[in-house]
Amino acid sequence: MSRNILLKNWSQMPKIILITLLLLLSGLLVTEAETVSDENTAAKKISEQLNENLTESPLNLKVSKLTMEGTQVSSEFADNLLSLIEYELKSNTDDFPSVGELSRGITTRGLIEVLPNEDEDPQAQDAFLEGTYRTVAEQVVVQLRLVGGDGKSISRAEISLPVSGVKHELQPPNFLLAQKTEKVAAQTEAQQPKDFSIELGLNKADGATFREGESLEIFFRSAEDCYLLLLYQDVNANRYILYPETEKQRQTLILAKNGFDVTENLPLEVSCNPACGAEMVWAFASEKPVDISGTIMNLNGSGLRGYPASDSLANILRQQRGIKRSEKKAEARVYLTTVAKK
Repeated sequence: MSRNILLKNWSQMPKIILITLLLLLSGLLVTEAETVSDENTAAKKISEQLNENLTESPLNLKVSKLTMEGTQVSSEFADNLLSLIEYELKSNTDDFPSVGELSRGITTRGLIEVLPNEDEDPQAQDAFLEGTYRTVAEQVVVQLRLVGGDGKSISRAEISLPVSGVKHELQPPNFLLAQKTEKVAAQTEAQQPKDFSIELGLNKADGATFREGESLEIFFRSAEDCYLLLLYQDVNANRYILYPETEKQRQTLILAKNGFDVTENLPLEVSCNPACGAEMVWAFASEKPVDISGTIMNLNGSGLRGYPASDSLANILRQQRGIKRSEKKAEARVYLTTVAKK
């Protein structure tokens, strides 16, 4: 081999090494995790790892959420796996005297807080089970951890299983629509920062799954007196106005620091008609009455006013973000993934 050819080949070595390392790392993402064959075995192994890696106990365990990595979207797969893990962990009553699904509500102080389970141990601290999953080289990698109320990690678990061993959908059927919504929300010009603090929450963790037939509660709280517009986006991107329902409500200030159960007078039950999938709730708060012009009455026979899916989300956001208005405003949104009844 000539010297020139040798030098040319040698000059490519850093690039070759980098590519090789990347390939090795992508493989390690799967091989580092304990591999199992199916969802039931995955739940058992995750529960074993969570038990083995515990740094503190006893714990009142609250099952929070399992979402697709990099998103706030969940799935049938995640809902099923969390149910199986919850069942497995309930057998360890020494470390977990209480195991249940996380639920939230408004306290007497007007705060949106986690509610206690019925069987909680007063001597145990709360721990929240949350995690993400992703698909790598035909494997589903699941990472879960237990987090204390202070945000400190108490335990962790990681497994992988082949996509072929997954019997439930790994993403909601309208996942691409949810991605598009996020892209539009991020790109709409002149998005304004919050001028005051607001809280928007559901009776489960943000991003959690809600099964068909379950009740959905929506809570709101503001640091300042404000007017509120609350939109619910369904699986097809129709956007229903949950608040205000009347002109009187549109003209009524919501007082600062008082927790407000938006659904108290408008009970909501999760439905899969026409479908279930990724959905979200948007809150737009302002020091001036909100603008609901351009909405239509009785959207899709719901009895609610709203914006049909054909309306441009970018235009709706420009309208509600009040780009050319000088009043104070704030915006928030939370996610949920609805799944069919078992």
